[in-house]
Amino acid sequence: SQACDAEDSLLVQLHRESHNKTDSAITVQAAAQVRRDLLTLQDFQKNSNACYDRSVGNGWAVVDAHFHARPFGGPPVPFTDLLGWLRRAGILFTTLYGIGQRLPIDSECTYYLDCPGTKVVPSLKNDFFNAQSVLDNAEDLAADPYGPHISLSMSFLDLHEPNLNVPNITLLQKEFPGMFNWAGEINLVKQALWKNLQGLPVELESIKEWKSFMAEFRRQDIPMALHADLGDDKDGLKFLPLMDEVLRLYPANKIIWVHMAGISKQLNPQLALLQQPVTIQSHVKLIEERLQKYPKLFIDLSWDVLYDELYASPTEESQYVRLINKYPRRFISGSDHLASASKTESIYRGEVNKTSAIYRDLSDDAFRRVALGQNYFDLAGLDYSAPRICAGSQDSQKVHGIALKAIGAAKGETAKLVAMTKALRPNDGQLSLEDFEFSSSVCYNRNTSSQWAVVDAHLHARPFGGAPVPFGELMDRLRNAGILFTTLYGIGQRLPVDSNCTYYLDCPGTPVTPSLKNDFFNAQSVLDNRGFWDNAKTSPVITLAMSFFDLHAPETVLEKMKLLQGEYPGMFNWVGEINLVKQALWNNSQGKPVPLNSISTWEPFMQELQQQDIPMAIHCDVGNDKNGTQFLPLMDEVLRLYPSNKIIWVHMAGLSKQLDPKLRLLQIPLAIQDHVKIIQERLQKYPNLYIDLSWDVLYDEVYNDFSEERPYISLINNNPTRFLSGSDHVAAISKTDAEYRNELAKTNAIYRELSDEAFRNIALGGTYLKLAHLNQYRPPSICSELQEGRSWVSAWSMALGLVIFTLCMTWIFAETLRQALATFIGPEDVSA
Repeated sequence: SQACDAEDSLLVQLHRESHNKTDSAITVQAAAQVRRDLLTLQDFQKNSNACYDRSVGNGWAVVDAHFHARPFGGPPVPFTDLLGWLRRAGILFTTLYGIGQRLPIDSECTYYLDCPGTKVVPSLKNDFFNAQSVLDNAEDLAADPYGPHISLSMSFLDLHEPNLNVPNITLLQKEFPGMFNWAGEINLVKQALWKNLQGLPVELESIKEWKSFMAEFRRQDIPMALHADLGDDKDGLKFLPLMDEVLRLYPANKIIWVHMAGISKQLNPQLALLQQPVTIQSHVKLIEERLQKYPKLFIDLSWDVLYDELYASPTEESQYVRLINKYPRRFISGSDHLASASKTESIYRGEVNKTSAIYRDLSDDAFRRVALGQNYFDLAGLDYSAPRICAGSQDSQKVHGIALKAIGAAKGETAKLVAMTKALRPNDGQLSLEDFEFSSSVCYNRNTSSQWAVVDAHLHARPFGGAPVPFGELMDRLRNAGILFTTLYGIGQRLPVDSNCTYYLDCPGTPVTPSLKNDFFNAQSVLDNRGFWDNAKTSPVITLAMSFFDLHAPETVLEKMKLLQGEYPGMFNWVGEINLVKQALWNNSQGKPVPLNSISTWEPFMQELQQQDIPMAIHCDVGNDKNGTQFLPLMDEVLRLYPSNKIIWVHMAGLSKQLDPKLRLLQIPLAIQDHVKIIQERLQKYPNLYIDLSWDVLYDEVYNDFSEERPYISLINNNPTRFLSGSDHVAAISKTDAEYRNELAKTNAIYRELSDEAFRNIALGGTYLKLAHLNQYRPPSICSELQEGRSWVSAWSMALGLVIFTLCMTWIFAETLRQALATFIGPEDVSA
């Protein structure tokens, strides 16, 4: 697989007793056939009486303990498609490795070997994405009898910076409690990465500095899978002292040595796989010596190259078969598949077939423990038991793996998204990104359009809990609604990972907590779909917001901000929606008012935001039905202390549901007129304050009554460059396209009443484009009456010209016909 650099020209070969490969040792099964074991997760329950019939099964492993669900760069196979691949290959259990090193986000590469000199760096990206993908598909995974049961692996660890590992372990496990029970694949030395400035040998003396994170792994009983090349073509055992030092210092840790204990391609293929005197026999011996000496050492059998270079020859394979049969409890199965979008299901099945080849020759005990997963269950602490091997053909409970199933859309597999061909937006649909370029001469005709905003500056692409609308489908919704520009907020507070809730108000008493999950997932979704935008040059243009800020723990903000921007450099240039006070969350242990005297401690991260010129969108309820301005002092303190920061006060400056709607949305004595006055005074006093017009409740409570709407219209027209459009849509999977469009229709209602200047800056995005640093765009001008008149005259001129042209062509046709008839029947008869 790509994860292990399977280029034939570089393959290492073990020293052979016979140099003639026996290609007939195994016939690779046709990739066109998709096999599904009759085994299900139920057969692995400890009370199951099922047995596995090896006489009719194909001998494939049901465990893929080494599976890279995401690549080094570029997009992955969609997660739901990947689940279909695993199920149809009979994989009931898998460990998702993330690839702990990523290519730069602006790199066109998807595989490091294609880009020598391009640096890869340790990263948390893939671990976050894997975990969130499991959460988003939890219902489907739990319902399918074929699973697969997924174990998540922490792949980000950097052994050259061991002091960073414990904080990042803590961060990841806090974000996804109870979900990560594995670590790997971690590079002790990986020569294939050297040209990408990674994988260099760890200094022998530095291994003792691993104490803190190795102690944490022991405490949690987490196994760690290490990539440790054994040697190269100059010294076949060059790097063995590194692994020996790890085993010596940490004998109580569960260590997995991947790829048959250090097999790699950095050896001369004309020599024996391992340079003399390391023959196959020597390799087997050094593995056995360490298995005897270190009871917590395990060997991973992943990588299809092992078949190409070892298992294809019975003579060579037999030595490893004897080793596995002698130590049946110490080996685990895996493919080392790397699920980049360019890979196909057939490629994956070929890798599973090759890595499973050796299992057909194992003893029943070893087969049960390796291919059927008992060693894996013991290692991962899973409450499953591999079925026994059938004693004879009369066993009534036998199951096997020869059932074949044609490739198709399996349950839970992603349906191919088809772009909607019928535009639902009730307007002329003529605006495009090209109309926002400086070279464009297009004007916007308010008399012939719906006057919907082309900017949704407040869109929550992911919910508080549960699955979101798939990212591609969400982008289609935006396009079909005419949204050309959007800011993706992540929801900075998440419900617990084990909660069945998707919306906090449905689960009072269930705590929500600040989280980085959604910010990571939003950014990675944009990267994974980058090719679409690059190729199609289409909308929407996306601005990413950091939503994780916890204003009750301001000392944590700057560090996490640097982490997120380090993972996704140049991608986050907005912050929000951040809770200063949000009463709706009080029943979920969040949203409580920030202590007034703590706002001054924000200075480190506010200074950083100011330096990067990043606006910060704040949710600050203005009051409640007991005191209409109870929380106003909090926002005033923020504005007073940080007047140079760009602050966006969301939801028409603090409107909320914590007021009696019968009292005109805002509790007396804070009437609408008073609210408008509060906003006006602060807009005048603080030039960097902006107001966000998101939330469809504004229509329900204000815009549907012109007498209540009018004061806000006057306010906006008097301050046309200080307001932003937005929906506040939360894209939970349960939400429909129609619901999103309905929210847009309501939030857009007020724009029809605005002046041309206000409309251009808000609905057409003039103010937003400046705040988001989208300097390559500017909103089209509003068509003047003269321009509209010219358009009217031009249309009538074209129509008149068409009529004249039609009459002329009719006359010419008639005259031609008359002359032709006269030739044949005479002029007199034609006249008659």
